[in-house]
Amino acid sequence: MYSELSDDEKDMYLDVLRESPIMPFSNYVSRGDIRDPVDVSRPRSYIDREVFRLVRQTYRDRSSRLLPILGSAGTGKTHAYHSFKDKELDNRKKLEEAEEAEEIDVNQLEPVDWTIIYVPSPPASIRVLLHVYTCLIEEVGPEILDIVSDRLVKEKWGGKKGGIFQKPNIDEVIQKGLREFPGVFADCVKALVTYQLDKNKKALAERWLLGEDLEPEELAELGINSVLEDDDICLAMIKIITDNLDRVLILYFDELESPYRMLGEAAERKFLEVLKRLYNEVKGLVIVVAVLKEIWPRILEIADQPLRSRMEPEQELKPFSLNDLKIFYSKTMEVFWDDNNLAAPLYPLFPLNEKVLEMIYEKTKGNPRNSIKLCKRFIDMIVMEEMTVEELMEAGVDIVATARAPDLKEEEIDFSKPRETVKKKIEEILAEEEYAIEVNPQSVAGAALKNIIKIGEEKGMKFNTEMEYKFMIGKRSQTIAALIESGGKKWGLEIPSIKTFDRSAGVAGYYAVKRIRDAIKEGALNAGIIIVPEGTGGAKYQMMLDNNPEINKVEINNQIGEKLIESALKYPTKEAWEIAQIVFPDIGEYVPPEPEGIDSETT
Repeated sequence: MYSELSDDEKDMYLDVLRESPIMPFSNYVSRGDIRDPVDVSRPRSYIDREVFRLVRQTYRDRSSRLLPILGSAGTGKTHAYHSFKDKELDNRKKLEEAEEAEEIDVNQLEPVDWTIIYVPSPPASIRVLLHVYTCLIEEVGPEILDIVSDRLVKEKWGGKKGGIFQKPNIDEVIQKGLREFPGVFADCVKALVTYQLDKNKKALAERWLLGEDLEPEELAELGINSVLEDDDICLAMIKIITDNLDRVLILYFDELESPYRMLGEAAERKFLEVLKRLYNEVKGLVIVVAVLKEIWPRILEIADQPLRSRMEPEQELKPFSLNDLKIFYSKTMEVFWDDNNLAAPLYPLFPLNEKVLEMIYEKTKGNPRNSIKLCKRFIDMIVMEEMTVEELMEAGVDIVATARAPDLKEEEIDFSKPRETVKKKIEEILAEEEYAIEVNPQSVAGAALKNIIKIGEEKGMKFNTEMEYKFMIGKRSQTIAALIESGGKKWGLEIPSIKTFDRSAGVAGYYAVKRIRDAIKEGALNAGIIIVPEGTGGAKYQMMLDNNPEINKVEINNQIGEKLIESALKYPTKEAWEIAQIVFPDIGEYVPPEPEGIDSETT
């Protein structure tokens, strides 16, 4: 108890809390790209068992599986990914040790190699397969191309050197590959063979395999007609990779409801169709979809019967027990003290106590995110000297009762009510839920289109929109993010294929503008909007913009992108308004929202 700590010890630990730039429990919303340091696995143990059962089955028969994981906001859907990633690393280490020792423990389950890949759910159905492919390459690493091309080209298609002066005939190797993978796979085969056997063109083939845009003359040099961005080509490449890896891939789709959140049922339906294609056409996958429990019935309603019939029974995340909360709290504090090079206090719950944790549990009903918020709130109160440790000891019940925390009554949606009533309730839940914002081309494109739709409807404009607008350049299909038709004019919305908006788009910016320019030349569009990172430049890029004044450039950074995505569900930002104003020039000037908590009549 606190009596075990001297006054000097209490002061020392509190000083460290005051001076630390990052307080414990600050990150109460998990992010897929930032590891969670503490895991309490008991509430999720039955889900872990189910996932690993599916992994073993898939390893044996190579048939893909689809598992929904449900949970209310803050129950740990994203955190579950980090737990699986830690287990993957442990499993890989055991497999390597067993391989080095050349022995397998017969008392253990058969050894299964697997990799989990975090796929932040894009809020629109735009280039989802390219999104999945990019996540796969980034997680496993570009060396995956060496593994796959080496196995296929050298071992199966006769691409091994016969001797010092006996080089394999590239055309013959390609023909053998095309016999195994004909039709839509042809360009993938050519790229893999070229990557493996042609030193002069290896870098060019690698750029194609990594999804970069190539000039027509570069494609001609490779003997390739398509780009990896095309859904059919991208799916073909995913199939080739999964067919030639001796492991199961778990695709962890987080926030499955994102397309619904951003653009409604049409976007969600398209996204579910992509999941169905992955399930039906790709071997060796365990597809895990994490989704808000309250929204799941509506997602099921949108999904078609074939997809519903293929799903495994839903698994639901459970809240913390009181003991789980105590373990999580003490582990988190232990990590904090260790990061600050201090031995943990003898009393592991310092600066809180059991009484306060019990009240937190009672208030939050064990919801992990809200429990973390309250823990942080109470530590802040002590550190900011709003009350002493002793006062906190005495007043635990009263503090919890008055602390700012959400009233966690589980949302119940009556689906027997009229459709519009249910839809409104769902939108309220989605708007209130805190979620990690991934600023990527898909999310920015979805947010920009959502804002255009919302502002256009609010201002009574007549318009139509289409996601993933396709048009033809000769015999070749091209796709841009979206089409907006208004006032007899067709606007194309496009974004470069980039990773971040905090660096110049470089060559990708030029190709994004080129796609819009090509669509205008073909008569598929009248004008365009290109959203690029601030400072994007380059002679070819700028010349293309200068020569095509009907293409409007909008520059943003990651911070503006985050606000743009947040505004898609709330009040538009100034940047969102300016984008909509390009299409609807008569909507007037932007009016910022009134600050929250201020009575406009008294200001």
